Amino acid sequence: MKSSFRSVDFWQSALLTLPDAAFFDLLRSILGVVKTPFNKQKLVEELSRFIVNPEIQKTITAYINDNDRRIIAAIALLAEPVPGELESFFTGEYSYAELQEILLNLEERLIIYRFRDNGILRIALNPRLENILAPHTANTQILFPAIEKSKMEKSKAAINNTETLNGRTLAALFAFLLNNELQFKDNDDGKNISFSFKKKAAEQSKILFPGLDINVLAGGLLTLGLFNDEENKSSSYLVPNEGKISAFKVLPERDRLEYLAAAAALFLSQGGLSASYKNRSLLRNAVSLIHGLCNTAKDGRTLPETTLIKLAELLRRQEENSWGFMGELPSASILLRSLVIVGLFVNTEMDGVRCLCPLFINSDTKNNKGDTAAKTADKPCIAMDSGFSCILYPEINFADALDLSAFSFIEETGTTVRFTLSRDSVVRGFNRSYNAEQIWKLLDRLSGSRLPDSLKWNLDDWEKRWKEVSLDEGVILTLTPEREYLAQTEALSSIIKCSLAPGLYLLSAELGDAAAILHNAGVDIVARPALKAEASSSYFTPLSKTTGSGDTGIIMNKFTAEKLDTGQPSENAEQIKDTFRSALEKMKLSKQEREELESRIERRTIVSETQLKDTASRYEKLEARSLDYAGKASIVKQAISTGSLLEISCLNGDKILGMPETLDKKGTEMVLVIKPRANEDTALSAAPDPPEEPVRIALGKISVLRRIKPSIFGV
Repeated sequence: MKSSFRSVDFWQSALLTLPDAAFFDLLRSILGVVKTPFNKQKLVEELSRFIVNPEIQKTITAYINDNDRRIIAAIALLAEPVPGELESFFTGEYSYAELQEILLNLEERLIIYRFRDNGILRIALNPRLENILAPHTANTQILFPAIEKSKMEKSKAAINNTETLNGRTLAALFAFLLNNELQFKDNDDGKNISFSFKKKAAEQSKILFPGLDINVLAGGLLTLGLFNDEENKSSSYLVPNEGKISAFKVLPERDRLEYLAAAAALFLSQGGLSASYKNRSLLRNAVSLIHGLCNTAKDGRTLPETTLIKLAELLRRQEENSWGFMGELPSASILLRSLVIVGLFVNTEMDGVRCLCPLFINSDTKNNKGDTAAKTADKPCIAMDSGFSCILYPEINFADALDLSAFSFIEETGTTVRFTLSRDSVVRGFNRSYNAEQIWKLLDRLSGSRLPDSLKWNLDDWEKRWKEVSLDEGVILTLTPEREYLAQTEALSSIIKCSLAPGLYLLSAELGDAAAILHNAGVDIVARPALKAEASSSYFTPLSKTTGSGDTGIIMNKFTAEKLDTGQPSENAEQIKDTFRSALEKMKLSKQEREELESRIERRTIVSETQLKDTASRYEKLEARSLDYAGKASIVKQAISTGSLLEISCLNGDKILGMPETLDKKGTEMVLVIKPRANEDTALSAAPDPPEEPVRIALGKISVLRRIKPSIFGV
């Protein structure tokens, strides 16, 4: 197993690469005044000797609290991560400002350091403190807290009646998509394509599918390749991909939802449909991520949202390292959001902690194991009435429900799912290669031979009329040499687009125009038979045959700490601080010096009484409140000059984290112009907010202004 620590020489080299100002500030804060002449190499060696002193190490050990332990364990687990990886890993647990404050504190205490690897700044653990830090690197239970079993049972009882996106509802969604036109539009980036429903269809979707994110689900189905979008014309009806649908409909229920969740995650991460949505390898790896996450809860375990985010980030890193999809795979937050959208998990709360409970453990899948439509039902699965509408019973399997959607339109969903047959919907089924006999036999089997006689007559009549006038697109005409003269006739030559080879012609009529001409001539049914697609049974591999991404079981088996940690420092640490506070009270110091040393005691950077007397630390004002306008202005100017972020709490309760741009004077007021950092939220939030424009705010309207110091090692 690879060590979590590099050599001492490597750590010392990282310190020597610090800019002189940062290097000497760090040395003075720990060793005191640096006497000249000096040698940087010898100073680093002196620093190294200082922190291996047994008494110093005893204090460093006592100072380590649960926040420190989490960061130490995460750095070891993520193998020297970049700062952004730590930020993603702790999404929902620490804000950006909180995480940066902890990291900077650990740098000041020499517990962690940063180094450049091919220009990328990475975070590592100090090898000089390996004997202290090593026990914490193996403490994964503090990173992945579980929920107490007693609370978990209460949670299961509370949400046991929540349904997943079951087979009937998903089949209803297919029927809805097939019966409504979509509008496609190229996004501003030129890479992605967005789509929307027309106003009437959008309103109808809210009625038919309350609580479901129809746009994301439809985007997922398109990403899976279950529909062709007619080359993304500005407006079109979706054309089913029969081969992929045949493979998709025989999947077990959980596998089907995992594929859909993975595709939805790709759709969300790309901000629409993109060229990569047809990349089967990328889809396969996203499915592997989703499957791995579901496997962590295969025993019905309810997990804190922050725990699942960390697991998702770990799995994502493994996939990226294995397959090279750097930056293309969905983020941990998007993966979790997709799991909730498709109904594999539901979000809940326990003792104020946001959690996710797996619904697929409680769902009834005994009638949905991927059975084909050819299997004869033991009892009726639908109830048909004389109005040609049918109610789908929960017992119906997905394959049969999906076949029904091919020639029906959706009328009702929810507790009752109702499909209705009409002339137009049945004609659409004929265009998909269903015939009247097949439709009758399917309905007869599912209804237990309880069909109205009038339905048979109507099916036969619609099929007869469908065959009378037909349009085919992209037909190839082959003529033998003795028949090539036919291509010169007026009727045939008018629809020949081009000659591909002697005797081989591509026939093309503008399909929409030709259909309009026929309809204007009184032909009310025009056939457009679909080309028969070969079923691609290998396109959707049953996930039960795979183990998912990575070995999450190793981590899951270490879930021994069921209670969430408080993050409070130990009692011993407070005793040490009290000793330093008592020593400080006896010293004669200026107000600024005393405040700085008090702050350093609280930050746990004082590990010896000698540091109270000998260190020379530069005072920095990091926070200003209320009416301290001069302090606020000073902090803003310092933040602008050092490129530091500001954290603002406004009088109206708003909070802003961002980069200051300017400090303007408007009349008698000082106005801060700040560009907010991208909104940070939890995994189950709505779509990410777009980049925000700079905000102008008067210093008088700020209750608390804090500067977030950058890393000692730069950015």
